[in-house]
Amino acid sequence: MTVSASPRRARRTLIAAMAVIGLLTGAAACAQGEPEPEPSSSAPVLGADNDRVQLMEGASASVEGSAKTGPVELRLTGYRDGSEPTVVISARPENGEAREHTLTLGEHLEAAGASWRVSEIGISASEAQPASVTLTREAE
Repeated sequence: MTVSASPRRARRTLIAAMAVIGLLTGAAACAQGEPEPEPSSSAPVLGADNDRVQLMEGASASVEGSAKTGPVELRLTGYRDGSEPTVVISARPENGEAREHTLTLGEHLEAAGASWRVSEIGISASEAQPASVTLTREAE
């Protein structure tokens, strides 16, 4: 008498197929995760108490001042890479003339009645990634 292995083979194939489907479903669920954030806008990256601003090349950001000083518009207008990278930041007070400041990492910029320290400089060799600088308001 010959016993056919076909039902056993079909059962093993079905179990293997179900395991593969389960793994693929789990991998797809993990891959979805959280949605990707939108690309950076020209808005500044502010801390919880507005003590940090990130300037991207080609975009401006306004920092609030006191009632005396008013807001100041900051713009990254240039940079130079090298052993000591530098950035050029234009600061234009409300109803005033813009002044350019050439700064290195750790130097300070006076704007809107506060001292802002250059805490990060980001310069990429790729034209697709704009240069950036992060300023941190120093405690008074």
